[in-house]
Amino acid sequence: MQILIAHSHLNPGGVTRIIESQIDSLKNIPVKVLVGTCPNPETITSRGAELVIMEELNYLEHKTYSDDEAKEMLDTVLEKLRQQITKDTVIHFHNLNLGKNPIVTFAVYLLAKEGVRVFNHAHDFAEDRPSNQTFLEEIISDIFSHNLSEVLYPDLPNYQFGVLNSFDLERLLSYGVEADRIEWLPNPVTFSCTIVNPDKEASKKTICEELKISDEKLLITYPVRVIQRKNIGEFILLSVLFDHITNFVVTQPPQNPVEREMYRQWVKFCEDHEIDVVFEAGNKVDFERLLCASDFCITTSYREGFGMVYLEPWLLNTPVVGRDIDYITKDFKDDGFTFPTLFYKINIPEIKIDFKDLNMKMQMEIICDLKSGRIEKQKMFEQNPILTTLFNKVADQVIEQNKEIIKSNYSLQGYGSKLQNRYKKLVG
Repeated sequence: MQILIAHSHLNPGGVTRIIESQIDSLKNIPVKVLVGTCPNPETITSRGAELVIMEELNYLEHKTYSDDEAKEMLDTVLEKLRQQITKDTVIHFHNLNLGKNPIVTFAVYLLAKEGVRVFNHAHDFAEDRPSNQTFLEEIISDIFSHNLSEVLYPDLPNYQFGVLNSFDLERLLSYGVEADRIEWLPNPVTFSCTIVNPDKEASKKTICEELKISDEKLLITYPVRVIQRKNIGEFILLSVLFDHITNFVVTQPPQNPVEREMYRQWVKFCEDHEIDVVFEAGNKVDFERLLCASDFCITTSYREGFGMVYLEPWLLNTPVVGRDIDYITKDFKDDGFTFPTLFYKINIPEIKIDFKDLNMKMQMEIICDLKSGRIEKQKMFEQNPILTTLFNKVADQVIEQNKEIIKSNYSLQGYGSKLQNRYKKLVG
C-alpha cells in the first residue's frame, strides 16, 4: 500500500500542519506528497516522505473557461495524476471539494470511477462559500455536463471521506453518504512544546521587550493568519474596549491576494486611529514563545473547519477565550473541555445586530465611536455582560484538566491508528 497525500499547496497553515502530522503518524507506510506548490520542501522530505510538485493542483483562477480550455486542463491533470498512481495507491486528498480547482475535483472523480481508491479529507465545504460553489457548477455542470452532487459525493465503495467534527459527519450523512464510508477524524494536537516548564512571567517580559509593548498589561494573542472569516474587526473592537488593561497581538498576515486588501485597510485603520494592535507578531518573535508568554489566546473567528485555536494554546498553559462556534466547540465540550469565557455575539448599543454581521465600513465607524467616546465603554459592557469576565484569571486546575483531555483524545498515535484502519478498509 502506498499513500499519496495531495493538496493544492503547502503554505504555512492548518492543512499543511495536518499533512505533516499525517506523515509523522504513518511511520511504516510509504508516503508520497503531491502538491501544487511548497515553499519549504524540507518540512516534508525531512519526515521521510517523497515530495512531488504538480503545478496543476494549485488554485485555479476564477474566470470563465472555454470548453476546449477546460478539457485540455482535465487531460493534463489526469495524465499527471496517473503517473503517480500504482495499483495499491490510496489518494488521500485534502479539501478536494472546496471548489478552489474544479478541474482537479472532476479528475479525481473520474479516476475513482475507474477504481482508484480515494480518501477525501474535508476540512471545509464549498457549500459554505457561494462563489466556490458557483465555480464548481460552471465547470463540472456547465462544461462537463455532470451532476455536481454526484461528482462531489459519489456513491462508490472506493471513495471515502474524512471529517473533522460531528457537525460535518451529520452533513455528509444528509448528503447521502453512507456512514461506513465516513471517518470522524479530529485533528491531532501535536504542539512540540520545546519550552520545558515554561515560566510565563519571564517569557512575557522578554516577548514584550521584543515587541516594544508594556509587560504591565495582559498579553492577548490571536494565533491566526488574518483572513475574512477570522473576523479581525471584532478583534480590533475588543482591543479598544480593553486597551486600558491589555495588549492585543495577531500573528500572521494573509497570503491569499484576495484577502490582502482587506488586511491592508485594517492595518491602516489602526495606524490612522492610534489603535495599538501589534500585527504580524509571528514574524517578529518565535510563535511558541509568544503563545507561552501570552496571558490569553483569543479567537473572534466565525467559521472554522476544526478549531485548533481552541485547543493548542492550553498545552503552553495559556487559556483560550473569545467567540463560540457551536458546531466546533460542541465536540470539545462533550470531551469534558472547560472554556472560561466564550461569547456568541457582540451587541452594539442602539444597533440590533451582531457586530460580526456588519460590513467593514460600519465596523470601522463603530470602533471610531468607541475610541472617541461617542459609544461609552460602560454601555458596551452593559449590552454584553459576559465580556466583563473575558479576562478573569483561570484556575490552574482547569488548565491542567484541559491539557490532559488533549493528550488523551487528540494524540498523534491514536490519529495514525484511525488513518491506517481507514486505508485498510479502502484497500480491502
